[in-house]
Amino acid sequence: MLRTTVPGQPGHADTVGECMARTARQILNALGRSTTVHVHSTAELAAHVDSAAAAIDKKRREKGPEAVRRKPNLRPVALAEHGRSIDLTPWQVLHAVARGYVLAGQGMGRGLAEHWLSLKFCEALDANRARSMDLTDKGRSSERWYKGMQARELAVGFGLAVAEHLVQQRYPDHIVSVVDTNTVLRAGWPLSVSQRNKGSRPRPDYIIEAWKPGEPSKVTFVACRGNHQKPSKRSGRTQSTTIQQLVKGAELTEGMQIGPWNTTPCLMLSTELMGQGGVVVNVLQSPGETLLPLRTPGGPGNAEEEIRDKPGIPYPNAIRIPARDGRRARTVDGFQVGEEDLAWFGQLLARTAAACLTTFSGGGKYTARYLTARQGREHYDVPAFAATSSIDDADIEVGDTKFLGTDNVFRMGAARIEAFSGTDSGLYKLIKDGSVEEYRQAAYELRSKRHDSHATGNWNAPISFQDDGTVMALSILPIRKRRTL
Repeated sequence: MLRTTVPGQPGHADTVGECMARTARQILNALGRSTTVHVHSTAELAAHVDSAAAAIDKKRREKGPEAVRRKPNLRPVALAEHGRSIDLTPWQVLHAVARGYVLAGQGMGRGLAEHWLSLKFCEALDANRARSMDLTDKGRSSERWYKGMQARELAVGFGLAVAEHLVQQRYPDHIVSVVDTNTVLRAGWPLSVSQRNKGSRPRPDYIIEAWKPGEPSKVTFVACRGNHQKPSKRSGRTQSTTIQQLVKGAELTEGMQIGPWNTTPCLMLSTELMGQGGVVVNVLQSPGETLLPLRTPGGPGNAEEEIRDKPGIPYPNAIRIPARDGRRARTVDGFQVGEEDLAWFGQLLARTAAACLTTFSGGGKYTARYLTARQGREHYDVPAFAATSSIDDADIEVGDTKFLGTDNVFRMGAARIEAFSGTDSGLYKLIKDGSVEEYRQAAYELRSKRHDSHATGNWNAPISFQDDGTVMALSILPIRKRRTL
């Protein structure tokens, strides 16, 4: 179990170790404090993106190729609460990073290299004097390799956190699940075309499914990027890097279609990590709504039935664009899930989300049952090497709820920090037993209770909950005494 140490109690260290532990506690306290994340989404931003896209197309036409396809009718989004910001803790952002990458690679080093990659940013985020989330002095490292990694991975955290907030705002009585698009595509398209090659085969980064038992699921595409550009002090205008990243997001989300052309809503996000006044998430949307067929628990086509890869989906020349703007109907390269495959796709999303949950909780052997062969089942069906595996044999209790999952111990100076990720033990048992539809029903029924359980009592370390039953937490371990051999 996770533990904390308190001055004056057994296990509490003194002298140098005590000072380092206090520093670690300050960092952990900062990770758990709610701060403001600025969200920038205006008609002016959409106009800048359209103008930049037109300029790019003009240069490309001069060289011969046809203009790149992008999502049309980009619009600003509306925030129901504060209008221009949302409240998040840095730890919630790192929780989103961990969930975003949990199935991204399926390599033998997944236990540390993927599952816990968010931990390296524990000292990178804090609130500034205005109580807005910002980079710390350590987070502003000048090392180019660190900045590139930070912009790429923290962009996933901020992008997904804001995207989930927006989808939840649109469907307030639903639970949202996030799956990596590449993992999904492997089940329907040959590996030679489903692997990430954004230059020739664009596709969104993530798919968010908003689900509620007894109703069709709603799907949203997400593309998220990040940068370290600073806004101009004179004009405060959004930087060209951000504009270019939003243009790219419009290209990526256009590369995949579910059902008829241009009916799936999309969110394009670009996070300025060194934005004016703190972190700024720029976001635009392409509106629409895609409903997946309703599944009946126990009926044919439910998510508890094993599905196989579907190699018959055509690529290229897969997306059918209807006649518009004086142009004839045409078929273009891209990934499209036809209406005849929507039921299969709904099963696929639900089972892939279940695989994400078991992997997040350390149950790799249970992950294998939810993935198809091309999705990487074999990576979870074999023993992992030492120091690379995650085992679901750790637990914590918050209020009257027990969470089962996996843990990892790392250093922050002289302090030993334990990280835990897991799932409500009752819900996790259903997933391990293969009862996906029953899990969804139970998770939804516990949704209102789980909000009440977020009052963590004496828990004095960062902790983050999700409506799907998952939790991620940190705690300081007692400093070990030196051993004499």
